[in-house]
Amino acid sequence: MDMSTFLDILWATDNAVLPSATAMRVALHLLWAIVLGSGALLIAGKLARPYRLGLSFLVIAWTLMPGAMSPAYWLGLAFQTPSLMSGAICLVWFLRQARQAPGTGVSMAGPRVDALGMLAWVGVGLGWVLLMDTLAWLPVSIYAWGFSTAAFSSVLVSAMLLWVLFGATGTNRKASQLVAFVLPPLVLMLFLLTRLPTGNVWDALLDPWLWVALQLGWFVSVVRRLKAGGRASPATRV
Repeated sequence: MDMSTFLDILWATDNAVLPSATAMRVALHLLWAIVLGSGALLIAGKLARPYRLGLSFLVIAWTLMPGAMSPAYWLGLAFQTPSLMSGAICLVWFLRQARQAPGTGVSMAGPRVDALGMLAWVGVGLGWVLLMDTLAWLPVSIYAWGFSTAAFSSVLVSAMLLWVLFGATGTNRKASQLVAFVLPPLVLMLFLLTRLPTGNVWDALLDPWLWVALQLGWFVSVVRRLKAGGRASPATRV
């Protein structure tokens, strides 16, 4: 095989490996169960641990039901399947919050948010690029490129470079920061094995709800910084 043939195969988008129909149906219910169960745990954060966990598990069990009796069926018709990244983030958050005392809020990052902030900015930027692609504002189809082997390889190499940067610099090594660099490679490996949810690497890394959540998180952080700067003394600001 010569180099030109190899590159044609690498960049081709018409030979995508897609998940089976059964795997897509299972992923639809499983990912929505993780997302909705985490949402129920967040809403019931003021309740005692047995009650909030019980409510969350009831929501998960309801979502895992087959057919139109499950909310995943209707959410799938409206919003399709959450990304693997959304499922991984919600699962990590669920496992962490389930052990905390009632009334404990969502823990915020410390003053150094290198890893989490970098990952969030990448997600926000990717979402805007995909939106412009949807509106046909770009000369090439970035979303279609997500079905190619080259797109997966590029994203995997980028994730590995971020991991190397994380180890070589003085980035905050708190558990939340470590998760920010562990999740992308794990999600990519899961996508490589299953090709879920659609066979497109962008759908595995980002979905519209996660993109909106990242932008809301960025907006809240900016507002808090502005308020903190307004309360600081002139000498501190100087």
